[in-house]
Amino acid sequence: PPRITKTPPPPPRHSPQAAAASEHSTLQGSQGAETNRALGIAAFAGALSTLALLRAAARRRAGARRREAVITRRADGDLEIGYRNEETGETNYVNPWEERVDGDMELVKQGVKQRPMGNIYHEYTGPVYKQVPVVEGLSFPLDPRKYREPLEPPPPGAKWGDGRSPDGNWYMEVDGENVQYWQGVGRRKAACAVVRLLKGTGQFIVNSKDAREFFEHYPYRWMKAIEPMAALSVKNDYDCIVKTFGGGKSGQAGAIRLGVARALQEIDYNWRPLMKKAKYLTRDWRMIEPKKTGQHKARKKKPYHKR
Repeated sequence: PPRITKTPPPPPRHSPQAAAASEHSTLQGSQGAETNRALGIAAFAGALSTLALLRAAARRRAGARRREAVITRRADGDLEIGYRNEETGETNYVNPWEERVDGDMELVKQGVKQRPMGNIYHEYTGPVYKQVPVVEGLSFPLDPRKYREPLEPPPPGAKWGDGRSPDGNWYMEVDGENVQYWQGVGRRKAACAVVRLLKGTGQFIVNSKDAREFFEHYPYRWMKAIEPMAALSVKNDYDCIVKTFGGGKSGQAGAIRLGVARALQEIDYNWRPLMKKAKYLTRDWRMIEPKKTGQHKARKKKPYHKR
């Protein structure tokens, strides 16, 4: 006769064996869910990093194509990338603001000076058009419908901007003639001054008035304003025309002094060491201390009372 196998009955619902089995299955399920979640997060982070790398590479390729397009867009072949010859030290561009005092390099070679005076200039690696550094993406001559004149860069070695003419100099009309002048802007406290120096006999005019009259015949302020020219003994070689505004008479005198020094530096860069030594080219940042809310004045405090 067939053998009858008896299957053992399941343990009772509330027995200890059923509770242990249920806990074991729940633990395995939670561990599997955590593993799957961790794998998903890792895969997502890897995808993000891959996308970031691909995007950076695409940006680099786009930048290279853009630079190549800027160069190949010119048919005349006058545009190139700025570089410096390491052997000779010569560059294919002329930076007009890279000025040096005469004789500095000889002193450096002799060991008297550590380095040339002035700022440390960074090497330029941008586009160059006819030995003039230009902005990337421009096509010369400029479109007259978008830009004002001049439509061509200045000649090599000439500065531009700040209202200069195409040859890099400033000119003003005097008695129907264009006369060259040199300009500097100075500030002190709340005052600002625009100074123009031109060849003349030593006239000093501030806001269409004689300087002595403008400063109310106060000799200290008048001498402070013109001190850089007096120190260089060129007071009677140039006429000084000033437009000043803001602040008071003392602040305006300090602003004129700084503007005069900067204009003299434009005339002859070799004057810079003397003016720098005398601190004529240093902006005076001292300002009036503001009044504090809840106090009597800028520094005065209310007395303390314990009771």
